[in-house]
Amino acid sequence: MSSVALLVGCFVLGAIARRSVPSLPADSHRVLNTWVLYVSMPALVIRVIHAVPLKAELFWAVVGLWVVFAIPALVAVRWASRDPASRNAFAGAMALCMGLGNTAFVGYPLLTMLGGPQALGIGAVVDQIGTFVMLSVGAVPLATHLSGQRVSLRAVLRRLVTFPPMMALVMALGTRGFEFHSGLDEVLERLAAMLTPLALASVGWQFEPSTLRGQGRWVAMGLTWKLALAPVLVLALLRLTNSSVEVTRVAVAQAGMAPMVTAGVLATEFNLDARLAAALIAVGTPLSVLTVSLWWWLVGPS
Repeated sequence: MSSVALLVGCFVLGAIARRSVPSLPADSHRVLNTWVLYVSMPALVIRVIHAVPLKAELFWAVVGLWVVFAIPALVAVRWASRDPASRNAFAGAMALCMGLGNTAFVGYPLLTMLGGPQALGIGAVVDQIGTFVMLSVGAVPLATHLSGQRVSLRAVLRRLVTFPPMMALVMALGTRGFEFHSGLDEVLERLAAMLTPLALASVGWQFEPSTLRGQGRWVAMGLTWKLALAPVLVLALLRLTNSSVEVTRVAVAQAGMAPMVTAGVLATEFNLDARLAAALIAVGTPLSVLTVSLWWWLVGPS
């Protein structure tokens, strides 16, 4: 119960701060995001993945997240190709939000609440290799294509290898044979503990109810895939591959997370339908706390 209160409380505090503290800049959430991405998330990845057992079955969990992105991306490209002038912006925003889940900012706190450190360890591995690799090698090229721009393979690879959590993943894997000093472990633990309150406050800050006007049908369609059908797809895949309940629950939860905040950022940067993306994120974020918890319960006990 205290974990739920922390999730809801930080989200609400972020939303209240934006509206009640006029001295704060409108883009204050960027400071929180920067700290989370460059400090707290790398610290969490290093500390958790350094110790978590790596299992071959995690491969299928990663593949599941890639498929969750690939299906709406392919549909968007096909649909937009029939009328690029009027459909690209809409198709791009829908594909980004339907394919990318908020597996870190919302996902890490939720996994901690639902399954504890063990679930978080599995989730961190799946997240870095699944979601964040797809963000770099899938989402950026997709957004670039639908915006009419060009992107080089070199630029995509540079973005991937210099992404702080990905660098932390490599460091964590490279030091698995060494035991961390207790002082270093404590520092990493304290820095990682800041992720949940700061990430949820940032998401709350960016919540804007006005983006929902006139978007109901498309929001319902996008979230039906993201919160319901995508988890079903991943659940079926992991059942077919005889994955453990422990890994299956985490993978299904990751697949059913709300649309990624970064999807909205990409929509804005590439002149896609940023208003639609914001509506999907605004509705999906609080709703996913309930739906992911339901999926966790439906998959069954470990």
